[in-house]
Amino acid sequence: MLTSGYSSPGGDRALLDNDTDRARGRGVLEGAFALLDVLGAMGNEVGLSELAKSSGLPKTTVHRLLDQLGELGAVERSSTGYRIGSRVFRLGQGWQSELRDHALRTLRALSARLRETVGLVMPREGRILIAASSVVRPEHGRLMRPGLTVSVDTAAGRVLAAHDPLLGMPAGFSAEAWSAAAYRLRAAGVAFDREQVLPGVSCAAVPVRTATGRVTGALCAVVPVQRQLSPLVVDLTSAAQAIGAALAEPAPDWRMGSDRAVDQ
Repeated sequence: MLTSGYSSPGGDRALLDNDTDRARGRGVLEGAFALLDVLGAMGNEVGLSELAKSSGLPKTTVHRLLDQLGELGAVERSSTGYRIGSRVFRLGQGWQSELRDHALRTLRALSARLRETVGLVMPREGRILIAASSVVRPEHGRLMRPGLTVSVDTAAGRVLAAHDPLLGMPAGFSAEAWSAAAYRLRAAGVAFDREQVLPGVSCAAVPVRTATGRVTGALCAVVPVQRQLSPLVVDLTSAAQAIGAALAEPAPDWRMGSDRAVDQ
């Protein structure tokens, strides 16, 4: 083995131990975030068994991680289960706060005009995240809660996937069929979802673009299935332009060495 001219006794072993420690530390972090993902998605208190099942982690591992997360204030325990802790909530308020505040003002004005629930979704880490929403109908509250992720099968998901192949493609498409559908969607600048995700619920979505025209989010309206979707497009597009004007260009994706949009 080539060296720099000096090798301490057991040096190779130390390097291997360091690599093992790093791998073990990464595994612990991934497990902890897997639990936080489940707790965030569930929204309510979740029991140990459900956390183990949903995260795919052994119960003993889940219990150990929850204890550690609890000590840090990232998780809270009650008599019926576990929930996201106040520390995670507090830290999460800093994510894109200026953008979310601006978007929320626009969303509230839009939802008042349409009398429907509206939301801003953005691609992050290969997922589609609800960044902000204005809920009009109580039954849509849990569906459009900020912090949740939405499926690529939704109207908003298809808008984003049409511009970002790494998000995957909706169910029921072959690669060739989705390529053609994505082309049409980009040309139309709007996608509709009529009960394809939830019974009784339809959705219209348009892209949100930065000043350079780059798609970095989608604006959607969630409505009862009996409502016409086409008349919503003009107001959605106008609001998307207002939000897009406040967006900075995404930074390069440090994980992939590409220019994909990631957290700014």
